[in-house]
Amino acid sequence: MLFDVVYSICFNICLLVTMAFLLTKIDFVQRLLLNEEAEESEHRENGSNRTGNGLREKTILGVIFGGFCIVSDYIGIQVTGALPNARVIGILSAGFLGGPVSCAITTVIAAIHRYLIFPERISTVACILSAIIHGVIGSVIGYRRRADRRYSNTFLLVVTFISEMIHILMILLLTRPFDEALQIVEIVIVPMVIINSVGMVIFFNVFKSIFGTEDLKVASKVALAMRTAEQCTPYLTAGCPGREEAQKLIDTIMNEYRCHGVALIDGMRFIGRSSAFDVIELTDNNYPRLLSSMRTYRTTRISRHPLPEDGFYPLYKDNVIISAPILRDGCQAIALVVLVKKNAYSYRADIEFVTGLANHFAMQLKLAEMEAQKEALRKAEIQTLQSQINPHFLFNSLNTISYFCREKPEKARELLLALSSYFRNMLQNIDYMVTLETEIEHVKAYTMLEEARFDDRLSVEFCADEADLARCCVPNLILQPIVENAIRHGAMKRERGIGKVTVKVRREEKYTCIDVIDNGPGMDYKIIRSLHGGEPVEHTGIGLINVQQRLISIYGKDCGLQIISGGEGTDVRMRIPNREEKEYDEDSDR
Repeated sequence: MLFDVVYSICFNICLLVTMAFLLTKIDFVQRLLLNEEAEESEHRENGSNRTGNGLREKTILGVIFGGFCIVSDYIGIQVTGALPNARVIGILSAGFLGGPVSCAITTVIAAIHRYLIFPERISTVACILSAIIHGVIGSVIGYRRRADRRYSNTFLLVVTFISEMIHILMILLLTRPFDEALQIVEIVIVPMVIINSVGMVIFFNVFKSIFGTEDLKVASKVALAMRTAEQCTPYLTAGCPGREEAQKLIDTIMNEYRCHGVALIDGMRFIGRSSAFDVIELTDNNYPRLLSSMRTYRTTRISRHPLPEDGFYPLYKDNVIISAPILRDGCQAIALVVLVKKNAYSYRADIEFVTGLANHFAMQLKLAEMEAQKEALRKAEIQTLQSQINPHFLFNSLNTISYFCREKPEKARELLLALSSYFRNMLQNIDYMVTLETEIEHVKAYTMLEEARFDDRLSVEFCADEADLARCCVPNLILQPIVENAIRHGAMKRERGIGKVTVKVRREEKYTCIDVIDNGPGMDYKIIRSLHGGEPVEHTGIGLINVQQRLISIYGKDCGLQIISGGEGTDVRMRIPNREEKEYDEDSDR
């Protein structure tokens, strides 16, 4: 008898596995397993029609599993008033896969049929009550796990084991006489508890082939999205794409993804579109619900069943439409709309592709906007420095030139040229990076005026190789404040003798070193410490602070000012990293 019971339940399980394999080929079952989130998104877009379709599919699933329970009853072997079978797998599976709706329908079918087929059996009440309890368990678990239908083998084994133990307990409590109940339990406990638990695991492993296949598709789509995004990146470096760049983006996506159509839509305006969208014109009266929903929820949306007044209605004949937001600053969002071939059982991989691509586009646009803001900040910084022209320097320079106009007209002419060169660099050149040669020319114009002003009391010397000056780029107006500081607070503070300032440029393996050396009385140590993050000193000087902050922000802390000072003068050194692999021009450091 035990062998017959084992054989009967194993046959039931084989039937269930065959049924599982057939179910994996049914479209709506695949959607229930893989596409529930997208379905819910679609339901919100298209109203009760899709909600009704989802309910119908779950009802059909419940009827299918209810049919399995009926077949399981008929092929089961009777054991002294009992009917051991694999009914528990059908009921729990309906809950796990279809949720409460499917499970409730399966439970009702299983319980009614069990009563109708053998109403007079002593275990009928116990079996019916057990089926109801199994239905509650399946419904609760299916509802809680509705976002993920993947169950581990251990979980399935434990839940089925507990459910069958409840069934055994019901037989012992509700079947009379007790001796016959005990006899039934002794025969069916092993096949019903152990074999059905293992059978549940085998059943669900059939469905894992769907998940594995879908995971491979998603991985493939992610790799495709990354490759497509890489090819699209050059068209987004300037910020929001114009019509020409948008068309190149669309052509790239079409070539790589081979979808039926792509469009970029800002509000009701097509930034760019493929030929499939040529017949579409968007107005307030026909604005697609898909786009409205995408902008409201700011998430990727999918739609398959539009209303006739929908602006995208002509596109739905052979396509499913996916729309993902390319989010920008504020509340702006450009819609990336992709047409995907209809009749696929799951669009999760396509949704992942479109979402990943839209996120990449959004990130590139934000980077472009940040770079534009950074460039604007750099220009504002240069303009701020240019606006800080010392009026005393201008007044003193003009006085000096007026003096030489009477005594040495040729010298006055040279000084006027130097002054015009100085102000031309200060007022016109707003490039963030310039060659060291250009920076030195600006400084020479300044020092010529200062040497003329102080006559024989000041001497400025430049020691540099012309080739080194042309090969190195430095931030604009980075050197003049240091030289000015060396003259005003160094060389010209000597009590006697000639004040000397020397500018040396030396190219090393990794850095170009620029030293500004004066023979003044030295710099206060507190000032040096304040430049390196110490306590601020009132007379540190805005020029040195600005130079220090700019060097650190561009090149890092290792390239800040290095100051050596004592009673015999001060040496202020800058180290500019060499970048021979790049040709320095206006755009090389942007």
